[in-house]
Amino acid sequence: READLSPVFSGLPTVVAPGQTYPDLTLTCTNAAGSATAQSPLCAPSVSTGTISGLSCSPAGAATLAASAAITCTFSYTAPGTQGGTDEPSTAITFTGTTGASNDSVASNNTTQVTAALVDAVDDIEARRGGASGQTSRLDANDQFPPGSTFTRTGGSCANASVSTAGTATYDVPASGSCTVTYRLCAPAPDAASCDTATLTVTATATAADLSVTIGGLPGAASPGATVTGTLVCTNAGPDAALQATCAG
Repeated sequence: READLSPVFSGLPTVVAPGQTYPDLTLTCTNAAGSATAQSPLCAPSVSTGTISGLSCSPAGAATLAASAAITCTFSYTAPGTQGGTDEPSTAITFTGTTGASNDSVASNNTTQVTAALVDAVDDIEARRGGASGQTSRLDANDQFPPGSTFTRTGGSCANASVSTAGTATYDVPASGSCTVTYRLCAPAPDAASCDTATLTVTATATAADLSVTIGGLPGAASPGATVTGTLVCTNAGPDAALQATCAG
């Protein structure tokens, strides 16, 4: 008989947020029932990106592992990146659990892998006409998140601001200067605690009018000294109201 160890993860998140730490994760490496006692058994978690810390295995440094017995390793994981609007690389995080023994001849079940996605809210910038009300912006265009994630407004200075769960911000633009809408993006259950935050900054642009003039109603010809009449029309094509407008011939 030979030893036959296999690893199983538990407690791993399926979605992580930049810079967030996930404690109390577990890798259990079990020597199958009916197998030989494992010699020099190992049990080790690793991850493709981010940091594993606080690794503790029990029994620690075991020289052998009996059939049906297990090594249990607990650890914490910190996702890469920074909270708060930074544009993180789009990447999957792969956790790998590795086990084995010097007399384990079944290598096909000595590894296990679990993949987690990244939820990442990225800052946005908009330029809108000063004083305009009820403006909207899509917040999700530059964010990365799995289906079922939700958006919520957390603050900001724009008047009458709101954020839909699907990621559309609505707000009034100030007459001048800028305002903000801050929001949180969270993964769906069971990873709803994996969240990132970002800020939409809205800058007011100057209003713009477009005046043109036309003259109508004049005769094609007139005698010297004759009085003629016509119509002078001054039109504003917008998009904004003309300020202190004049219309004179």
